[in-house]
Amino acid sequence: MWLTGTTHNHCTHCDGKLTARQMADAAEAAGFTDFGFSSHSDPFCGNLDERAYLADITQLKAERSGRLNILLGIEQDFYRPVENQKALDYLLGSVHYIKGPKTGKLHPVDWGAEELQACLDEFEGDGAAMVRAYYALVEENVKRFQPDIVGHFDLIVKNNAGGRFFDETSSAYRAAALHALHTCIKAGCIVEVNTGGAYRGYREDFYPAAFLLEELARLGGKVTLNADAHNAEGLCFGFDAALAQMKAAGIREVWMPKGNGFISKSLEHLPSR
Repeated sequence: MWLTGTTHNHCTHCDGKLTARQMADAAEAAGFTDFGFSSHSDPFCGNLDERAYLADITQLKAERSGRLNILLGIEQDFYRPVENQKALDYLLGSVHYIKGPKTGKLHPVDWGAEELQACLDEFEGDGAAMVRAYYALVEENVKRFQPDIVGHFDLIVKNNAGGRFFDETSSAYRAAALHALHTCIKAGCIVEVNTGGAYRGYREDFYPAAFLLEELARLGGKVTLNADAHNAEGLCFGFDAALAQMKAAGIREVWMPKGNGFISKSLEHLPSR
């Protein structure tokens, strides 16, 4: 398999469908050599017991030594920082919520249309203002926590099919997204291409959008590919299509975990699965 390492994967320590050991089994069967777990720090996605999670994945690392290199990560939500970042092999930073300017309530941007509408209502129906608030959090997340990887960069589009809540083609939307992307690139973060939303039927396209991939290519930003897998079937979903999109955008290399760090491989020399 050309993609030998992946970092965005979930198990039953949060909202995944399989135990960590079952996911490791599936990763081995799929041909991965390096496999990272990234359970949610977000309490609404399984209420992670961080200490139990760290202990379980650490034990699994030892059990699979020489067979599968297990990496210990967490998908940290902006509003729920991890307790012990130093214990992790990497940090995947994501934004899942916007704090309402009226009530201070945390509104999930990726649960469903009803929740996103409630968030929009707090911005008096101003979709551009809601978008600016989201991307401002993406930037603050990078500046404050310095994650190794930025998860599903433009997650806010998940429930926006047909431009229901805001116009993704508008100059205002693109300006906010590009400004945040530049912050991620400047910080040296790896930005993931995430196929999970398409796998679960929420989107036809992967994250991030084509214009963002093109900007990553233009500025030489680091890119990785993840399935945001919650089960065995989703581990490699859409990788060939994502690879083709990355190449079409001008991206020349993909970053992936290897050993205790990350390596890059040229896309020109990576065969399809």
